[in-house]
Amino acid sequence: MRWLLLDEVIAIKKGVKALTRSRVPRGPVTPELLMMEMMAQTGGLLLGAESDYKNDLIFAKIEEATFLKSAPAGEVIDIEAVSENLRPEGAWLDACIRCGEDVLAKGRFLLMNVGRLVSGVEKAITFHDAFMDYFQVRKKVQCVPVEGP
Repeated sequence: MRWLLLDEVIAIKKGVKALTRSRVPRGPVTPELLMMEMMAQTGGLLLGAESDYKNDLIFAKIEEATFLKSAPAGEVIDIEAVSENLRPEGAWLDACIRCGEDVLAKGRFLLMNVGRLVSGVEKAITFHDAFMDYFQVRKKVQCVPVEGP
């Protein structure tokens, strides 16, 4: 993930959800394509927290993507990704993009933990130091107590 589409990491509730902020993209490709990537990047923050961002992730599959409304390019949007079944090897994530009260898009996709994408490289490429420091990702992770049986 290149992380160039997100403007701000708002919060990551470990094991539950991640919330980011950005703007409706403008550019030579359709906004919907970039919005799907924004949802995946936000979901990546949620899945990455499970390994303290030490592993690389890949965007494996889109099960569903629905684009309900449009907003002008540059408009501020909130992106939320949730998962009810995070596993060490990956997760199905449900994401939603809102502009104010309006839901612009929804998606369901699969992210997979692949360990290291490049052998011999000690740090994750997905969660590189510049990204982690710029967005202060670890400071935004909130641990949620796990309820016992």
